[in-house]
Amino acid sequence: MKADSMIEIQNISYAYEGEEEGVKLAPVIRDFSLDIKRGEFLAILGHNGSGKSTLTRLCNAMAVPDSGKVFVEGMDTADPALEYDIREKVGVVMQNPDNQIVATIVEEDVAFGPENLGVEPAEIRRRVDDALKRVGMYEYRSQEPHKLSGGQKQRVAIAGVIAMRTDCIILDEPTAMLDPQGRQEVMKTIKELNRDMGITVVLITHYMDEAVQADRVAVMDEGRLVLLGTPQEVFSHRQELYRCGLDIPQSAKLTDRLRQMGIPLSGSILTPADFISAFRAYEEGRR
Repeated sequence: MKADSMIEIQNISYAYEGEEEGVKLAPVIRDFSLDIKRGEFLAILGHNGSGKSTLTRLCNAMAVPDSGKVFVEGMDTADPALEYDIREKVGVVMQNPDNQIVATIVEEDVAFGPENLGVEPAEIRRRVDDALKRVGMYEYRSQEPHKLSGGQKQRVAIAGVIAMRTDCIILDEPTAMLDPQGRQEVMKTIKELNRDMGITVVLITHYMDEAVQADRVAVMDEGRLVLLGTPQEVFSHRQELYRCGLDIPQSAKLTDRLRQMGIPLSGSILTPADFISAFRAYEEGRR
């Protein structure tokens, strides 16, 4: 395994069991390879049914590939003896935070994972406080989770993963059920964890404007990896993205329309900040 790899996926394929015993359905992951670097922020895009959520299961030993290998910090996910060690390294945050919240008080929910790992009570206290502070939810530690907003609940779910001291967090469409403010809160938290704590972040998302904030973007289609690179590289493949049933960021779409109207904005424009900068440069050039 490469020294800088967090998760190394080598030519894996995977199919779910059919209704008849021993009969497999069509593969949902096909000859898939990907090297997830330690400390990077990777976004994974793909339409519904492209295999993104299945890939999540394969990356923390909830499922084992039918062929090929997945290594987490050198540990083979197919080895049953390493299952819990792997899940300590790779934590998963699901789309619906209500499916991950198990306690009636916020701090008790965050403590659930470390308690199951057998961590000493004093250390659990330190981890819970630190995790809640990291996600900006410390002041809500004594509240009931059901009284929180969607974005706040998702941040509590993320704190629960942080408290387990995972090196990598995989977030499976964590903002899909949130309003714009909730999405903004969660994305801010994700970026801070990656930047300030060095946690490897894998974000599975439907939102192109979230993907452009990552270091790299991977695009899946029918269980295969079809594009991989920086956001600038991936979103330059407009036709390939459209073929995969995906879109491009709003700022890039607006830029394309203005260019078609004869307004020659320069540079690779993916974010609102990119667009504002390019438009100002265009206006100054006209003076």
